[in-house]
Amino acid sequence: MRKTLFSGSFAVIAILASQSSFAQDAGTVSDDDVVLAPITVTTPLRRTSTIAQSTSTVTVITEQDIEKSAAPDLPSLLRKYPGVNITTNGGQGSTASVTLRSASADQTLVLVDGMRVASATTGTAYLSNIPLSSIQRVEIVEGAHSAQWGADAIGGVINIITKDGSTCENGKSVCTTVETGVTWPWGGFANGTVRGRSESGVDFNIGLGILGTEGYDFTAPESGYVEPDKDGFLQGSFNYSLSKDFEWGRLYTSGFYSRSNPQFDGLYSSYGTLYPGANESLQTNAAFKVGADINHSPDWTSTFEIYSALDYTKSFLKGDDAYNSNFNTSRYGFSASTKKEFVTGDVANTLTFGGEAYDEHVSSSTDYTKSSRAVGAVYTQYALEWEALDLNAGLRYDGNEDFGGALTYNVGVGYEIVDGLTARASFATGFKAPTFNELYYPGYYGYYLGNPDLNPERSKSYEVGVNWAATDSSSVDLVWFQNFIDDMIDYTSDYATYTNIDEATVSGVRATYSQSLIADLLDLDFGLEYRLPKDDSSDEYIANQNRLKLTAGASYAATDRLSLNGDIEYVASRWTNASNANPQLGDYTLVNVSALYALDDASNVKLAVENLFNEDYQTVYGYDAPGTTVTVAYKRTF
Repeated sequence: MRKTLFSGSFAVIAILASQSSFAQDAGTVSDDDVVLAPITVTTPLRRTSTIAQSTSTVTVITEQDIEKSAAPDLPSLLRKYPGVNITTNGGQGSTASVTLRSASADQTLVLVDGMRVASATTGTAYLSNIPLSSIQRVEIVEGAHSAQWGADAIGGVINIITKDGSTCENGKSVCTTVETGVTWPWGGFANGTVRGRSESGVDFNIGLGILGTEGYDFTAPESGYVEPDKDGFLQGSFNYSLSKDFEWGRLYTSGFYSRSNPQFDGLYSSYGTLYPGANESLQTNAAFKVGADINHSPDWTSTFEIYSALDYTKSFLKGDDAYNSNFNTSRYGFSASTKKEFVTGDVANTLTFGGEAYDEHVSSSTDYTKSSRAVGAVYTQYALEWEALDLNAGLRYDGNEDFGGALTYNVGVGYEIVDGLTARASFATGFKAPTFNELYYPGYYGYYLGNPDLNPERSKSYEVGVNWAATDSSSVDLVWFQNFIDDMIDYTSDYATYTNIDEATVSGVRATYSQSLIADLLDLDFGLEYRLPKDDSSDEYIANQNRLKLTAGASYAATDRLSLNGDIEYVASRWTNASNANPQLGDYTLVNVSALYALDDASNVKLAVENLFNEDYQTVYGYDAPGTTVTVAYKRTF
């Protein structure tokens, strides 16, 4: 079995002086940007704020972090950060689940440009279909945020922000960037982006991408679905952004479209025979929006958006028309908000009111007992700044035609005790709406029948943290958190249907440390998260959840042109089932390295190795995670 030692891996990373493993975390910064203005985010409070004002634990992954990373896809990128748990059913293109704070995948809200993109049948998003080439930044907010975003934000929110238009760094009004590369296991990719500003003042960004890999055999013998074939992946994608500023405000539109053809193992034909290389699916994901920002006055603005999102999945056995399944989600919505800033004495106040409504529609080869539902919500947020004090509070009501309504709220406070030392605390409630599978699935031979009488899952989340920026080039962040989840949805004992039966308690601590050395040429980052995710009814650990995770990384500007980067991730053993009986998934250590060399001001080459020591590990029982993956890429801007 391939294995590496954690201590030995840290020695390697120290020698290589490689990549920063996590980005802005509760106010810390990464890359070469050590002395910066406060970092602004849009996800925690559903408006622009600094991380300190949000009183939340926030991680920001920048476009520069993505470029330096050895990650070949979004699940691999997210996995490197201490608060994130990723499980995959194999390699690139396989089903991947992301969770925050040991909530389930459907209790972790995934957004693209603020739009919901999860399937309404499963409640989860297909992360593998969001290409890295289209991403400008990722904001990860931990803890319940249903008071801002509504359903499914029990564990937190991951907002994937696609690239927007702007003027080019080289001073040109229009610039074109092309990138191409090869990978091993054998594959390749090509991306192209055109962005800039037109003579009429329209900022634009248009991107196209294609990638493919022959893959490897995902399934291990213990899975019971072994097929001696390679599970390949082919993907094409498109993204765009258009915006124009006016005296009265701003008009904008953005969107992405991605279609992929993943191969997988384990489906039988109508005759009960396994056919190597025959199991495939077609996956389409898209999200589009049009919006307007209106400036009523310098301190009063409103935002209006309409949007749509699609998640289409077709699974089939090549050459056998008897097996052909479709599960499709369409979501259409509208949102509006207005924000007023005002000063009373020495206190700066911000008051926000908003509302949204969306319809979810399911079409499928399976006849659900109900195929659509409407959701409407109203919310308000208040925040104040007074000297060293930051305070925010929110209230939201969601009306859902399936189960009625859900009221959620939050309050957070932050206080700068002395220069550089800030304490924060927050309390928030959250909920998760039952999925269409849980409510309306017609059943399968008497099993898994939907239950239309289900209640939403509900949570209470507590967090206390402290951030100490001793100097402009260092930061320590410590967090304690606890999350109580009630009315969790699970199968009945005979698997006939679903019911609200389980309760869970998740408590943990999280620590991160960032330091810049050698005249800011060397950036070091370390992270630790220890969690106790327990099922209250059995007092057993929740299956497939990290209990201990350690991360480390470094980025070294070896010369003006050469950057050496790398990171390490250690994950302790995890249980694969609710009874905590064997088998366990073993602990693993991953080492990833990359080198980025600028040929000139307009082009660079990149060599990246993911899983340098070919660690043998699984994040889902029965599915082998990728071994060593090598990428060689060339990028040029015209």
